[in-house]
Amino acid sequence: MDRRAAQLVHHYAEHLGRWLDATDPARQFTLRVPHQVSRCTILLHAVVCFAAHHLRDDDIAEEAYQACPALIIERLNLNTALHDDDLLCAVVILCFFEQLNVPSSLGVDQKQRLAEVSAILRSSQTTTVDPSAPTLREAAFWVHVRQCLYNATITQQPPNIDFSLRLHPMASAMTKHHPLSQLRLETAWTNEMTWNCARIAHFCFDRNPTEDPTLRMQQWQGLWDDIESWKLNRPHSFEPIWSGPNVNSKFPEIYFTADWHVVALGYYHVCCILLLTYKPDLKSAVRFVGHKLSDIDNRVLEHARAICGSCKSLPECITCLISFCPTIFIWGPLLSDQEERSEVLEILVTLERTQHWPTEWIVNALKLEWDVD
Repeated sequence: MDRRAAQLVHHYAEHLGRWLDATDPARQFTLRVPHQVSRCTILLHAVVCFAAHHLRDDDIAEEAYQACPALIIERLNLNTALHDDDLLCAVVILCFFEQLNVPSSLGVDQKQRLAEVSAILRSSQTTTVDPSAPTLREAAFWVHVRQCLYNATITQQPPNIDFSLRLHPMASAMTKHHPLSQLRLETAWTNEMTWNCARIAHFCFDRNPTEDPTLRMQQWQGLWDDIESWKLNRPHSFEPIWSGPNVNSKFPEIYFTADWHVVALGYYHVCCILLLTYKPDLKSAVRFVGHKLSDIDNRVLEHARAICGSCKSLPECITCLISFCPTIFIWGPLLSDQEERSEVLEILVTLERTQHWPTEWIVNALKLEWDVD
């Protein structure tokens, strides 16, 4: 590793590992991956291209990225490929690089890389997955779930995830026998909501849903009960430490103590938005008549405003901002207040300006929807 590569690994550890560790208090991608790059070339290249592109050092980013495909193929051909945690982490990190690297006016399409991660995971998994993510491999699984969920919400297609997996142990069954158990418990509660959100996205975007309306409604109710049970039973630490009106914003001011609390509550609100929008018995309902929103629309906007408030109150939680982006296509058309619209556009523009996450295409789509310049 040369000096410049070391600087980029340091930048990753200081700034970008947090993006991957958003639901993992153990911070495995931040603390473990930088130590492993010295013995794994593919992982080093993945970290370097991600960090270099974030710093706009495009030549180094492209050079490192171009070195990856051949190395990935070489590692996949080994007998150990299915249990190669370094390879799995490298491909997960490359997904983030590819999301950053697409032209902002075009959005993102990373289906091939996500398919590679999915294939590695499916080939080596058992029938359960631990939501407390005690290993780096399991931490990578949960990053992959979030990446699939991001794409699914944008494309409104079911996420490429094996939903035959069972969470074990469930967060509600875990106990605290050691001070560090609290972190494991919070990881489990956060990832349980992440899993709920992925299941709900699969339900809402399913191209071949059951034709039995009674069964479909029962499925919907079961998902709604799951997220409400999560909200009721989650640890007290997941509550905001303060929330209230913001004198400088149309959106509420909401403060949490940890990224995973913000992300978990954000996914809760996304779940509510999706289930309210895709509730089976709403297909024949009249919504948004003239300029008047229905009760369902207003409930959707309540959850959307909570997400916006969290994003504005905690701009350093990049994962919350990234998760916010694709949901706009669901609730954005309902937003009519000009000040709220301006603030939403400001959140998106600031995310691209400060973190280089491509949002111009979302901004353009919203302006077209709202008929504004």
